[in-house]
Amino acid sequence: MIDRGALLQHAEQILDGEVSVGSSGPRTAALLARCAFEDWLDEQSATWASNVCGFPSTKSKLVVLEVLGDSDVGSQARRLWSSLSRTVHHHAYELQPSAVEVRHLVEQVRRLGV
Repeated sequence: MIDRGALLQHAEQILDGEVSVGSSGPRTAALLARCAFEDWLDEQSATWASNVCGFPSTKSKLVVLEVLGDSDVGSQARRLWSSLSRTVHHHAYELQPSAVEVRHLVEQVRRLGV
């Protein structure tokens, strides 16, 4: 099991400049937040995912969370995962995400109870 709190704390340290990872700091912090989020999602889906043949995708887990669990939490989780995924992927035509944007995403991950 991953220490999700440590991942989020490390992301915050990168955003605060306490840990230097070069010019990709905000994107690296977003990746750490996404790892913590995906570990939380794995935990949320552990009861039903073990009955599925193969490994369900993250999108599948998010749909099931929204349908079988609390629909508000599921909807929020789906939007958050989408934002995190968009933030961590580098596109030549986009600017680096700002520390403020990523800090907001990290806070949203924390609010989910991750």
